[in-house]
Amino acid sequence: MKNLEKVNPFKSTVTKTDFGTIITLVAKIGLSEHGSINFEDKTLLANYVYAENETYNLVYTLIDNKGKHESFVEDDGILPTLFLSPENEAYVSVQPYDPDKDLEISIPVFNRENTDLPKSNRPFLGDFIGTTKQFSILYDVDIWSDTKPDKLLAIEFKNKSIKKKHNIKIPLPRDNKVFISDNEIHLLAKDKKGWLHRQIDESGKTIRERLIKSKQEYFLQILSLSFEKESYILCEDKGRISIEIISENGKCESKELANIENEFYNTWKPVRIADDTYVTRFNGEFGNGWFTIKNDKLLELFYSKGEKGYKNLLTNKVLQMDNENLVIASINKTTDNSYAVVFYPMTDRETKNKELIILNRKI
Repeated sequence: MKNLEKVNPFKSTVTKTDFGTIITLVAKIGLSEHGSINFEDKTLLANYVYAENETYNLVYTLIDNKGKHESFVEDDGILPTLFLSPENEAYVSVQPYDPDKDLEISIPVFNRENTDLPKSNRPFLGDFIGTTKQFSILYDVDIWSDTKPDKLLAIEFKNKSIKKKHNIKIPLPRDNKVFISDNEIHLLAKDKKGWLHRQIDESGKTIRERLIKSKQEYFLQILSLSFEKESYILCEDKGRISIEIISENGKCESKELANIENEFYNTWKPVRIADDTYVTRFNGEFGNGWFTIKNDKLLELFYSKGEKGYKNLLTNKVLQMDNENLVIASINKTTDNSYAVVFYPMTDRETKNKELIILNRKI
C-alpha cells in the first residue's frame, strides 16, 4: 500500500488561556467529526472535509498540545474507526468505496509501504477499548435490543502486523462496561442479584467472576476494576455524582463527590490520563461537561449550564468560549496528567459545521 498524501485543509488559530491552549481548525466548506485517539502524546483526529460539490475526503489530522498540526488524506475508504495496536501504532478500520458491498479493512494510518492490502470483512460497529499483550480490543453493545449479547472484536497482532480478527459473543448478562488494565479484560454488568464482575480472556472465556452487592442499583462507568485491589465505579442519581468504592473482598462504600442538580443523559468511557486518574464527559438537559477524578477525589468539574463556555464548579472560574452550544466530540490523554477535549459547534441540518475546537489542558 502507498503512504498517505499530506494535505492542508484547515486554517488554524492558537489561543493560550488559564485553562490551557485552545486550537481552532476551520475548513473552507465544512467538516464532520469521526473520532479521535491519543497517538504519540498527540491527538489524532478523523474528519470528513467537504468540497463545494458536496463530495468529501476522509482526513486524518495529528495535532500536538501547542497547536502544531499536519493532515493526511485517506484514499482507501470511509467510515473510520481509529484504534491502537499493542505496539501503540495508529490503525484504522475503513470501508473501501464499493456501492455493492458493505465490508471493511483494518490498516495502519501511517507507514503503509510494507503493508499489503488486507482481506475485507464485515464491519464491526463497536468502540476501541484498549490493548492487551497481543490484541487490540473493540466492544459493541446493541442499544436497540434487550436480548442480544454483547460482541467483542479481538484483533490479533504478530510481528507488528494484524494476524487475525476474532469475533466473539459475550455470554449474558449484556450491556457490560469494559475495563482493560495490565493485559486483563474486565466486564461489569447489572445482574438480577447485583453487579456481575467478570474477567475474561481475548476469546471471551471467563477466567473468574464475582457478584457485587451494592446499595446502588445502577452504575454509569468503570473508573477502575480489579479483583486484587480497590475498584472505583462512577454513579449518579438526580445530579448527585458519587463513587462506589469496592474492596477486594467485595465490600461496598459510597462516597458523594458533587451535586450539579441535573441528571445525566449520557456519560462516556472514562479516559485514563495518569495513575488512578480519569476524565469523564457527560451531557444532560441543560448542557454538557466533563470532570476528573483520582481514586475517590474530584479534581475538577466543568459544566456548560448557564455559561457561554464552561465553569469549573469547584473554583467558579469560567472558560470563556466564542461559540455557544458546543458538542464535546471526544476526550483523549496527551501526556501524563494532560488531556485534549475536542468540541464542535452545534448547527442545524441545513448548515455545515466548519470548525473543530481543541482544548489542551494539564491538571
